Amino acid sequence: MKIERDASGGFVFSEVEPPLVELFMAISAAADPEGSRAAQERLFPEPTEQKEESLRAEWDEFVRPELREAFENAAVMVEGDLEAMASGGEELTIPRDHVDAWLSTLNQARLALAARYEVSEADLNRAAAYPPRDERDMAVSQIHVYGLLQECLLQGLEAE
Repeated sequence: MKIERDASGGFVFSEVEPPLVELFMAISAAADPEGSRAAQERLFPEPTEQKEESLRAEWDEFVRPELREAFENAAVMVEGDLEAMASGGEELTIPRDHVDAWLSTLNQARLALAARYEVSEADLNRAAAYPPRDERDMAVSQIHVYGLLQECLLQGLEAE
């Protein structure tokens, strides 16, 4: 895979191999916490461990909906960029003004996967199984790839 910057400051990932294309296409599904209580609790934690009902009620009314909306808006932007990749094959372009959405969605995907599959720090420090033996191994691989993609984007921004 080659990574370059375009004239507008966007990122162009070209010559993306099919296994990476598959992982890229799975970002939105990985980031979606629905169907996993652990992922929902990780992405939308309680504001406090104490039984302060008024604080929790305000959190549920004001903060949680805005957080969900921000996550969903970022995911929609990422999905749009991935649709362009799907039609073009092995090239992904992330416009400069989409980078924050990508960083958010990739982080959300990593957190949701780790919670959903109970991935520990020790799991992440071991070499990923290739080929993955099961869904959990695949989740560890996704976490690593999404982290690498985040790192590429952040290093590119630091170089500006």
